[in-house]
Amino acid sequence: MPFLGSLDIVGSALTAENFRANIALQNMANAKTTVTETGDPYRRQQVVFEERALNFQSLLTDEQRRTRLERGQVRSGVKSGGVRVAEVVESDRDFLSVYDPTHPQADENGYVQYPNVDTTEEMIDLMAASNAYDVNLTALNVVKAMIRKALEMNNS
Repeated sequence: MPFLGSLDIVGSALTAENFRANIALQNMANAKTTVTETGDPYRRQQVVFEERALNFQSLLTDEQRRTRLERGQVRSGVKSGGVRVAEVVESDRDFLSVYDPTHPQADENGYVQYPNVDTTEEMIDLMAASNAYDVNLTALNVVKAMIRKALEMNNS
């Protein structure tokens, strides 16, 4: 069935958006972390998505499946495309410098370097990831309904 490729694409989007939400939550959890293993404050993490490219081999395999399907030899669809997490990069924005001479991490001038995490920005990213996840979940349910309907028509 050609629907199976759609399931693969939607599934990859659900996985990617879940990962994006987890990174936003990690950033919010570390918004006040002034010292990490490197000795610097925590740096905001950002997710970079990329398309799961269709290479020649996958196109050839898909075409062979399609040909065999037409002959009734194979019962599988195209499983290519979608999205994946390409990398997680650190933000290059400057740290936030706050005057607090009582803080144990304060420098000789009384300033503490805080992470470059803006919790409002992280909440917006989290809401965007959640909305994208919901949209993909709706698409998944539509594809499932189409598959169910096709199976009902096939059994009639």
